[in-house]
Amino acid sequence: MASQAESKGKHTAAHDETAGKKAADKNEADANKHSADNHEELDSLVSALDGDITALDADAALGLIDQWYGSLHKAKEPELKEIANTIKELKQLVKGGKATGHQIGEVLIEIGEQTTNFGSDASKELKTPLHKLGKQLTKAGTSLGKAEDQEHIEQIDSLVENLEGDLTKIDTEVALNGIDTWYSLLHKSEDENLKAIANGLKQLKQLLKRSNPKAADIGEVLTQLGEQTQEAANSAGRGLKGRIQKLGKVLSKVGKSLE
Repeated sequence: MASQAESKGKHTAAHDETAGKKAADKNEADANKHSADNHEELDSLVSALDGDITALDADAALGLIDQWYGSLHKAKEPELKEIANTIKELKQLVKGGKATGHQIGEVLIEIGEQTTNFGSDASKELKTPLHKLGKQLTKAGTSLGKAEDQEHIEQIDSLVENLEGDLTKIDTEVALNGIDTWYSLLHKSEDENLKAIANGLKQLKQLLKRSNPKAADIGEVLTQLGEQTQEAANSAGRGLKGRIQKLGKVLSKVGKSLE
């Protein structure tokens, strides 16, 4: 009887050991698969960020963000949840379609820093790709801001060129489109100087839409815009300060010639 019990006990122990080994093997396989999936997702993100991020259209960007958010928002680690929340903020900015390159860039830089910090405590296999992704995100965020600055520089240069030329040859529709572009960039700003310029642009647009606007009225608004623009230049970025100051001087000069 004892022999049968002993035999049964040994059989149960062997069975439990086999079951335990299978469970351990399964857990190891799941862990390896999870690690491989993480590597694949990281490689996909790094590859996407290796290209020109400014060339990504909104749908492609949102698809990438959704994939990224989907892999992180259910994570247990607080650091990953924090990254997921910032990614959610990024999605709202891109989806809204009104965010500036600088605003999107700042969020990308923040995600880059969070990713790099998380990578410092990650496993050996994930540390390097996470650090690489963090650097890529920071670089992409910076490049978005620079691309927007370059676009603004080209717009300012074009505007100065037109103002220094023959004003009678400037097409009214082209002028109105230019005003709309600048107004859309400035009117939601929290900077009081930029808000004042936006209001001046709105006033200028209303004058230009009249059938026979008075040159003196246009000149007065342009002079005021010139002074406000020069004032705003004082708080502009390094690459824009000189050009904005020049634009302000040209606006004032043209305005005074019309008054």
